[in-house]
Amino acid sequence: MQFEVDKQTLLKSLNIVNGAVEKKNTIPVLQNVKIDAQNGKILLSATDMDVLVTSDFKARMESNGSTTTPAQMFYDIIRKLPEENPIKIVQEDPNILKITSKKLKYNLPCIDASEFPSLNEGEFPNNITIDPKSLCKMIDKTRFAISNDETRYYLNGLFLQSIKIDDSFQLRCVATDGHRLAMSKLKCDALESEFGVIIPKKSVNEIRRVVDSSKSVKIEISDTKIKVTADSASIVSKLIDGQFPDYEKVLPKGNDQIATITKKPLFDSVDRISTVASDKHRSVKFAVDDNKITLQINANDGSFAHEEVEVKYEGDSVEIGFNSKYLLDVIGQVDKEELFMKFKDGNSPALVEAEGFDSTYVIMPVRI
Repeated sequence: MQFEVDKQTLLKSLNIVNGAVEKKNTIPVLQNVKIDAQNGKILLSATDMDVLVTSDFKARMESNGSTTTPAQMFYDIIRKLPEENPIKIVQEDPNILKITSKKLKYNLPCIDASEFPSLNEGEFPNNITIDPKSLCKMIDKTRFAISNDETRYYLNGLFLQSIKIDDSFQLRCVATDGHRLAMSKLKCDALESEFGVIIPKKSVNEIRRVVDSSKSVKIEISDTKIKVTADSASIVSKLIDGQFPDYEKVLPKGNDQIATITKKPLFDSVDRISTVASDKHRSVKFAVDDNKITLQINANDGSFAHEEVEVKYEGDSVEIGFNSKYLLDVIGQVDKEELFMKFKDGNSPALVEAEGFDSTYVIMPVRI
């Protein structure tokens, strides 16, 4: 194998695939990146056995071949090489990969490409082409609520759902950890069938990273895998084999006590007052009444905080407690100047929404 390429082209592809490398894995080949050089095109691949990320680029080819080499070391060397000189990659010895750039020379160890695992793709009966910015926004508005509780493994991912409403289809991303729920939706005429799959958290992050600067995105889905193709990169990931909860039942009904709130003053107030929260729930008391929200914390160690935020509210008085961190996470996702907090009573979940905002949030109350 022998080819020549400029630094930025190679570095861009390495950036794409390196996130899939499992650095703590005890299987040596899984710490490697696979380099496959065929007919003027280089394909880089990395996997942790659950997600496979690939990226290809064109190069000045002298001879074909394939091998694997330590991903992090390879990336660090290429990253630190000078910009102005082309990089030559040569493998003459099966155990050594040579990297040269003018007078600079490096040798890296290799493991034969035949030992690199394959993630068989199979058939993908469902597919959709989606705007990259729309997909990124849906992921950003929901992934913060993915659970890390391994005992409820079916919550350790993002639920991607196609649902038919009347005569049109809607694509939804939903995540919940039991304390808050995030749902983002997008009308999508390109969808033709209903499906619902759970994408693991690591794969969600890799998809978001790879899709970020792409011009087009194609999503293909089967019962066990998802494949996302973004320009010259692709991700194939196993899905979580489990049943995502019926989140429609979690969405509160009858929350007709509505406060219209300017986002920034509320966020800043919760951020300040949470400084004195000392209990494990970091709970803050909300008293909603007569065009204001009174925020208060009485900590066991004697710490105290009290603030008022002006809002538009004419409903019944409501006293409710929230985990301040979860509340900040939710408020921070709303990219509008105003938001709505919708209450039923002091013991029921609250809804957070905004005008012209295609996301909905549910936050559970805590005891105060």
